[in-house]
Amino acid sequence: MNTTRFTLLLIALAGCSQSTERTERADRLINTFEPGAGPVLVRNVAGGFPVLHYRSDTLTWTDTTSRGDTSFLSRGRAITTVAVVTDSQWIAVTLPVLSTGVPFGLFGVWDGTELQPGAELLTMTYGSETPATLLARIATARRLGLKLVIAMTGAARANYLTSGVFDMTKWKARMNSFNTPAIRSAVAAAVSEGILIGNSVMDEPFNDGGPGNEGNSWGPAGTMTKARVDSLCGYARAMFPTLPQGVFHDYRLAGDSAYRVCDFITSQYRIAKGSLTDYRDGALALCRRDRHACSFAINILDGGIPAKRSPGQSNYAVGDCPLSTTGGRGTYFPNCRMTAQQVRDAGRILGSAGCFLTAWRYDSAFVSSPDNQQAFRDVLTTLAARPAAVCIRT
Repeated sequence: MNTTRFTLLLIALAGCSQSTERTERADRLINTFEPGAGPVLVRNVAGGFPVLHYRSDTLTWTDTTSRGDTSFLSRGRAITTVAVVTDSQWIAVTLPVLSTGVPFGLFGVWDGTELQPGAELLTMTYGSETPATLLARIATARRLGLKLVIAMTGAARANYLTSGVFDMTKWKARMNSFNTPAIRSAVAAAVSEGILIGNSVMDEPFNDGGPGNEGNSWGPAGTMTKARVDSLCGYARAMFPTLPQGVFHDYRLAGDSAYRVCDFITSQYRIAKGSLTDYRDGALALCRRDRHACSFAINILDGGIPAKRSPGQSNYAVGDCPLSTTGGRGTYFPNCRMTAQQVRDAGRILGSAGCFLTAWRYDSAFVSSPDNQQAFRDVLTTLAARPAAVCIRT
C-alpha cells in the first residue's frame, strides 16, 4: 500500500472514531469553548500518583469553578463530568448520590468502630479518623445508612505543633498516612454512594490561644490564614479528588479574606453569639460571597446561656447554670449546657440552611435525657423534609 493510500485510510478511520465518540458522548459534549485553552495539567504529588486538577482556582484557564462542570484539560476539547488527558483517555468523575434531607450528627460518637449508646438515633457522625479505623467505620455507616464527615488530620493539636506553632510537615505526614490504594478506593466508593460527605482539614485555624485556652492555639496570631488553609484543602484533594474538603471555624473570623480551594466551612453557634437567624444569615451571606458551601454546628455542652461571672470568679458557684434556663453546667466555667428547646430551635434553624448539621459533642448523660432525645427527633424530622445539598463550591 503506498503512502498516500495509507494516509487516507488513517484519516477515514479517525473520522469514524470521532463520529462514534461524538455519538456515544453527545450528552456530555459542549460545543462552545474558549479557543487557545492552555495545555493539559497533570501534576505528580507526594505519593507518586497523577492528579487531575478540575478547579479554576488552580487552573486560571478553565471556564468554571463548579466541580463536575466543564473544564478544559486538553486543547480544543470541552466536556462535562469527565476529564480529557493528552492521550484522549476519558475519565469519568462520578457525582455523589444525593438522598433527601440534611444529615445531623454529633462529634465523638464512635466507640472504636461501633456507635456509642444513643447515637443510632442520628443520621451522621462527625469526628477524627485514623487509617486503622476509617475502612471499618465506612462499612458501619454503609450498614446503618449513616453519613460521615471525617477529620483525617484531627485529634490533639499537639500532634501538629513544633514549639507551639503549626508544623506543615507534621500535618502532611498525618495526611500521607491515608494515602494507600485501599483507603483511596474506599473513600472514592463512599463518596460516590453519598456516605462520605466531607473531610475537615483543620479545627479552628484562627485560634491563637489566650488565658485558659493555650492548648487550642495553632501559634501566634497570623500563623494560619485562609490561603494557608486552602493549601491544606488542596493537598488533601490531591489524594482524594472527589471528597469535599472543608474547615471548622466561626464564619466571622478572617472575613476580609476568602477561601478559593476549600469546599465548605462549618460554623458553630452558641447562644452568646446572638440571634439564631442573624447568625444563619451572616454565614450564608459569606458563603455566597466566597462561593463555598455552608454547614453548621451547635455547641450543646457549652453553648447555653453562660453563667454570670462575678469579679474574680473563676469557677462555678451555687446557682450557676440553673435548670430553669440552661441544661446545667458546661465543661468549663462560665459555660452552661443548652436546654432541649434551645437545641430544637438551633438545630431546626441552622440545620435547614446548611449541607449538614453537627453538634459538639457526644455526652452520655446529655444524649440519654428523654427531653434531649425528643429535641433530636424534632430536629431530624425537620431536616428530613429539606432538600439535600452537597458540600462543594459553586
